[in-house]
Formats: sequence, structure tokens, C-alpha cells
Amino acid sequence: MTIKKDILAILVGLIISTIIFGSIYTVKLTAPDNAVVYLDTTAKIYYAPPYVENNPQGKLAVKLETLTASTLSQAKKLGFTPDQGSAENGYYKQNYRSLTSYLLEKMNFTKPLPMRWTEEGSWNW
Repeated sequence: MTIKKDILAILVGLIISTIIFGSIYTVKLTAPDNAVVYLDTTAKIYYAPPYVENNPQGKLAVKLETLTASTLSQAKKLGFTPDQGSAENGYYKQNYRSLTSYLLEKMNFTKPLPMRWTEEGSWNW
């Protein structure tokens, strides 16, 4: 009888710990391999399309017309590196939701949040 109580206490403790830790920790999703990126073949750099299209304060020296569209996996395979501005502004990562909410979503208790990327690899911006 005490073994059952001990197991139950451990399980309850694990659940409570997961809920507490899970409400603090945020799940971060990274760009999928099929995400569309723009390649600068001369500098071997890839850009997030929203970053180039919005061209923050005209800071980018590169013009959209000189870039080639590709996938993130192809850019990495070719040895391209991410543009520092795109990476610093978090274009390749999405703060999704708390771990607790994420686990509830995976158990079909909550609906998924909108993703930054579509299944086809285009950007939802």
C-alpha cells in the first residue's frame, strides 16, 4: 500500500514540477528546412524575405532584384551563412508558447497558434 502512495506522490510531484517549470520556459521553434530565403551569391549570405522586403531604415546595401530565392536547407548545404541583421531580429526563430501550453496542444487540449512559416515554406508576415 505504501508503494502505491509513494508512486502516486512521485507522479503528482512530477506533474506539478512540469506545470511550474513549463509556465516559465518558452518553446522556441526554428525555421523549417523548406523555408524560403534570399541568397546573396557574391557574399554567400542568406536573408529572411521579410527582412529584405521591409529593408529596415534602408540599412541593407543589397537590393531584392540581385537576390535568388532558395530554401533554408539548400542555403546551408551551399555553405551560406545567415545575415546578421536577420538573425539578430529573430527572423529564424519563433517564441511559440509556454511548455505547459505546448504540451496541452500536443495532447489536443488547445489549438495550435499561427506559425511564422507555412507548410510550403513561405513566411506568414
